[in-house]
Amino acid sequence: MKDVQEITVTVVDFGSFASLAETLSETCASVNYHAPVEREFRSIDDEVIGLGIPNVHKIESFMHPDVVRETDLYVFPDIGYEGEQLYLKSIGKPVWGSMGGDELERLRTRFVDTVKKLGLPLVHTEKIKGLENLCEYLKDKKNVWVKVNEFRDNMETWHHQDWLHSQPMLRRLWIKFAVAPELVWFVVQDALDGATEIGYDGLSVDGWFPDSSYQGYEKKNELYLGARTDYDDLPEPVRMVNEAWSKMLAEYGYRNFIATEIRNLDGVAHFIDPTQRMPGQTGEQLLETMTNLPQVIWMGAQGQLIQPKWAAPFAASATLIYKGDLEDVKVIRVPNEARRWVKLCRYRQNGDEYHFPANKREDVGVVIGMGDTIEETINAVRENYEAIGDDSLSVKMDGFMEILKDIHQAQEEGIQFTKQEVPKLEVVLEESK
Repeated sequence: MKDVQEITVTVVDFGSFASLAETLSETCASVNYHAPVEREFRSIDDEVIGLGIPNVHKIESFMHPDVVRETDLYVFPDIGYEGEQLYLKSIGKPVWGSMGGDELERLRTRFVDTVKKLGLPLVHTEKIKGLENLCEYLKDKKNVWVKVNEFRDNMETWHHQDWLHSQPMLRRLWIKFAVAPELVWFVVQDALDGATEIGYDGLSVDGWFPDSSYQGYEKKNELYLGARTDYDDLPEPVRMVNEAWSKMLAEYGYRNFIATEIRNLDGVAHFIDPTQRMPGQTGEQLLETMTNLPQVIWMGAQGQLIQPKWAAPFAASATLIYKGDLEDVKVIRVPNEARRWVKLCRYRQNGDEYHFPANKREDVGVVIGMGDTIEETINAVRENYEAIGDDSLSVKMDGFMEILKDIHQAQEEGIQFTKQEVPKLEVVLEESK
């Protein structure tokens, strides 16, 4: 068997985890990177993603016979490509990927059925086919969350306060789903007001979990704070979900990163959502905190779980928000001294400049930090952001106050985040200014 320093890796991605290919290139002999470009009329916006990353070779076809022949390890950090993963595995190629297990994230209806089958607690949930039926159901409902199967490009999860306030959203959905509104499946779940959000941020190899990982709290699409935790010290609800989920992961042959979102209310843990891939916002910190990441992926792709080695007890990240015109090409500059702590997505590199195709997304990546204490870690994020020195970017550091409030609430309910003392909110707020 080759050492990880001798292997050729091919990373297949949609652009979100190009930084993973960059990290692997620091250890592995050669790294290819593929993001989809094929369609009837090609777009330069697709072509440029992944170009210019040092020591990473952009390729058009990851299934070309020459690429298959030279590749020792395939890495699929995101959703999709089930057939290709299973085929490559069938011909003896080590594959790091979800092996079809990502359908439990994409198909909310299947996730609900699986949670019921496993006997895990489930908040009141309705599966509804067709936009007209959804509208009819929502007319007399209040305070529920609406999710969709598959078509997240058309609709992200949204909160239905009541029929009056949902009218603008529903009018937009009739336009977005106009081609076949009767075919769309929705999942509607009661809100869990006052619940504490907890979850697992790690990986799984054939249903097995490592002896340690991060557990963290997220302010969605803005911030993350995680603590390195021994598996036996994870909150009991997190271990309960992992243990119930492990048999299903083994059946898929799942070998990938994974995260879970659990809401704990009145002592009952409700499994809300799985992230059956490398998670954005919470996952990029692993590129720095897991010091043997290439080895973990290389051996995990062959069905052998080796234990991660960690660089710090705490990690945090903040979404980098672009303040310029989203309809134009986004351009930022990251100096070398800050580059290690900046994990970008959907980008082309040109020296210390990074170009992002015009789209409606305001996020261009995350800035991360790690440390021996919570205060040190949050301050590291702030300092690393300031080291970028690009006025076109912003972060929402004040949101860490909300995260710390959630941590204090959870610890009052007996859910431990860390054995260290969690700082008071005003202390971190003052230090983070």
